[in-house]
Amino acid sequence: MQALDFFCGAGGLTRGLLDAGIEVVAGVDNDPRVGATYKHNNSPSRFICADIRTVSVTGLRAKHGITGDQPVLYSACTPCQPFSTLNPQRKDGDKRRFLLLAFADVINRAPPDYLVIENVPGLRNATGREVFQEFEQTLARQGFRSDAAMLDAKDFGVPQTRKRFVLIASRHGQPHLPAPTTEPDEFATVSDAIRRFPVLDHGGRNDHYKNHVARQLPPHHLRIVKAIPSDGGSRADVQDTSILLKCHQKNPKAHRDVFGRMAWQRPAPTLTCRCTDVYCGRFIHPEQNRGISVREAAAIQTFDDDYEFFGGSILEQARQIGNAVPVRLARQLAESVIQAHGTRN
Repeated sequence: MQALDFFCGAGGLTRGLLDAGIEVVAGVDNDPRVGATYKHNNSPSRFICADIRTVSVTGLRAKHGITGDQPVLYSACTPCQPFSTLNPQRKDGDKRRFLLLAFADVINRAPPDYLVIENVPGLRNATGREVFQEFEQTLARQGFRSDAAMLDAKDFGVPQTRKRFVLIASRHGQPHLPAPTTEPDEFATVSDAIRRFPVLDHGGRNDHYKNHVARQLPPHHLRIVKAIPSDGGSRADVQDTSILLKCHQKNPKAHRDVFGRMAWQRPAPTLTCRCTDVYCGRFIHPEQNRGISVREAAAIQTFDDDYEFFGGSILEQARQIGNAVPVRLARQLAESVIQAHGTRN
């Protein structure tokens, strides 16, 4: 099976497809900043920096040897921000919401045999329902049958609570999403993912592991972090509230997970594109007085330790990781497509 991965980002979905044995011919993304990471880790898959709204999919297939002699898969993780409840400019104010329909145009021009789509839950509810319904009409016109649901990555061996809308579709029969592989008492934990990494100070790095580097904290943030109890503590546990940010003093209930520590024996919270910033979520190391490192974030997203991230800053690398599909989940989605192909009718 051959694949094109649209909106490929740093390559989490591509890596899962490759690990399952699917030949990902190329990843397509209009952000040149992800190119170095994608190319370095996913060879021989090519990185194509292009806007899906202007790229010729027929030309792309011809140029890279996708003839249709083998089954073809398109995967896509369109930008989730337009449908995220964390984005105040979602709905009509964010033009990225229509990129899913641009992907529908790609499907219309050169239909594949199979599809894999991943996005935030808002794609299917009130936030994105109108766009998604139009996308579903495209699938119906092209003869696709699909299986779609909200999946939580922690049910599939990923050490992270991460609920996402996932769809797989086939033009050759009824496909089925993978069944959960992990029982609640067996969820992978933060400890499983990151306890092995060397101790770091904030602003420090350890080159024994690629990207094991943590952001430097300003003094007032470090003071708060030191006051947070280890192993799951939060800013609500801070006795001297005068050290908290003014906004949190005025409204203690606002964004409760901000300045929170991860817990060793639980799955991590959902990683975002600011997952190395202590003031953007429950992203403080369970014990050490710093945010999680780039390498630790990658491990929570189930990237192998040799998967190296490039970019001009920690923030840029964290954005690549937070936006990615967890590799372990991606592989199981790929295996479901392979199984659907094996039982096609």
